Amino acid sequence: MLRHFGTNWFTVVMGVGIVTGLTASSPVPFPYQHLLSSVLFCVLNGVFGIALALWITRWVVHRDVAMADFHHPSRLLFYGALAMGINVVGNDYLLVGTHLLPPSLAVTLSKILWLAGAGVSTFAVVIVPFLLFTLHEVRQEETLANWLIPVVPPIVAAALGMNLLPYWQPSVAGAMATVLVAMFGTTFFLFIMVSVLVYARLVYHPRLTGETSPTLWIEIGPIGMSMAVFSNFGPDASHLLHLPSTLFAATGIFAAIAMWGVGLWWIAIALLHTLLHMTGEKEGLKFHLGWWSYVFPIGSYTTGTYALARSLHSPLFTGASFIEFTAVWVFFAIVALRTTAGIINGQLLRPHKHVPGSATAWKSEKRDVDLSV
Repeated sequence: MLRHFGTNWFTVVMGVGIVTGLTASSPVPFPYQHLLSSVLFCVLNGVFGIALALWITRWVVHRDVAMADFHHPSRLLFYGALAMGINVVGNDYLLVGTHLLPPSLAVTLSKILWLAGAGVSTFAVVIVPFLLFTLHEVRQEETLANWLIPVVPPIVAAALGMNLLPYWQPSVAGAMATVLVAMFGTTFFLFIMVSVLVYARLVYHPRLTGETSPTLWIEIGPIGMSMAVFSNFGPDASHLLHLPSTLFAATGIFAAIAMWGVGLWWIAIALLHTLLHMTGEKEGLKFHLGWWSYVFPIGSYTTGTYALARSLHSPLFTGASFIEFTAVWVFFAIVALRTTAGIINGQLLRPHKHVPGSATAWKSEKRDVDLSV
């Protein structure tokens, strides 16, 4: 199990973390909200601690296999999950940890985790595409939305880093705002480029299988984080960059609403693909860790809707955020239970596919796309 424990397991951390933050910050109060978010926060720390310990131990004990991940086009992508998992945990220390720990300690831990997550995000967004360009050989029909996993982390770091801006020293906050905008730009335009490739694959090649269709939901993740950045940029960052806050706030809200509309389209397309494989006439939806694509991306989109609801005080977005929050919890309950069962019966702890040790080995193998690893 340790030998085959990869960064894909940090998608579980991402899912638990996003649900924890959404539960704590819901614009619509509900009974036992604080208790539920506190319990989830404890679970999150446990899951994150175990995953991090196993991943580090794997590098010590099975370094050859860990290095082989860099030669596998699918496994390599999940270094983005590691980065986003770290950032989500750090954000939850700000949202929930400040109510359970001494506030100064929680904020310090949040900053440390954000810096670590930003570092891993930079690694993922540079190294993974570089290896894809120079080492791996893929065909156009193998293009999936999971290619977004290594390029999305900077925008997650930017969106969650906005929450930390008030806690930095004034001499540092301006530089941080500049860094956040730059990180947002990095991912936003890479997201557009990868989305064009995904759209082209959907148009020109056979439809997605039941195993790969959950990846379509990943498209919603950067859309939601973009909404959060656009919504928060005016009040939180514009004065630090000496920009007219009213103009940038209005522009940001306009862009966030536009992204909200794009997100609705992607949700409709992803939902139709999911229903297509649930009819029984196709190959069905076999459970694997890729099902966490139903949780974090929708949670990211809900985060963006939360930001719009807070900025506009609009009943429309407040109501939409509660509906989305409910949907996230439904998906989360299903996927978390299936994951727990898969761990108990050992299904998720067994290796699924061989990890080649070189690019040549990959090129000589059967051309399949591994979503379950």
